[in-house]
Amino acid sequence: MNEKVSNNINEIDAMSWQVVERILQVFYEHGSLKKSQITMKSGLKYNTCMRYLKWLNEKMEFIQFELNNDNQIKSIHLTSQGIFFCKNKIFESINVNAKKTK
Repeated sequence: MNEKVSNNINEIDAMSWQVVERILQVFYEHGSLKKSQITMKSGLKYNTCMRYLKWLNEKMEFIQFELNNDNQIKSIHLTSQGIFFCKNKIFESINVNAKKTK
């Protein structure tokens, strides 16, 4: 099996859509990122962030891992499904909420 996210990283116990949206928005705004960069920019602890990244990759297919020659994660970026979700769900809800507050 490819060494994408460490096998020691457990599945998410309770998922927050606000955290998912925050992570995806960071990728959408900054493009391809390293694990430490996404952890810092999302404001999550490393292990928590890795759980979400694993879920976003394996279950939702919203992100893709780019691996180096040693099968370690070199960088992470949004897939076409992730971009579609950002454009049609996250930013749509931001626009709707902005209109409600006006």
